[in-house]
Amino acid sequence: MELNYKKVESFLKAPVPQDIEDEILGAYATYNLERDMRSEDLRNYFESLQLPRELYKMVGKSDLTVEGTDVVDFERLLRCTYHLLVFMDNEQIIDEMWGLLVQASGRDQSFPNVKLRDHVLSIKDLQKVSNFVGIDRASGIVEMISCATSGKRVYMTYLDFAYVMGKLGYLRF
Repeated sequence: MELNYKKVESFLKAPVPQDIEDEILGAYATYNLERDMRSEDLRNYFESLQLPRELYKMVGKSDLTVEGTDVVDFERLLRCTYHLLVFMDNEQIIDEMWGLLVQASGRDQSFPNVKLRDHVLSIKDLQKVSNFVGIDRASGIVEMISCATSGKRVYMTYLDFAYVMGKLGYLRF
């Protein structure tokens, strides 16, 4: 499979189906009637849409708010909610691939009581993965984390990995 900008863009800019957008807008409106929706409303919003806490807890509130405020930006919320729905629909493939990374990094052995989706992979963990599969260290480990986290962190979460899989074109949406 060949990666190109068109494939990455198709996931990031995929149109939200009208019925899903309507449902998201309905949930958003209940928090936005008398005042702007705030970051403190996000948990109730996600729960009203019956999204699993294990997914939405990984969403950074600052990723959904207008910069410098705690007011939720509807366009960001719409896109994020749609992506969470896509991840739920593709959870089997994401879990399988994430599980392979966690296993190859050795984190499953080092931290056996941590749930699969709660593991966090550092640069060192991903270097272990590249050694495990026989790829040299210059294979883009830092770039992978940078791409997954938009350069904001030096570790990768399950949700970051799900976004990478979407960008690579491995998810149905």
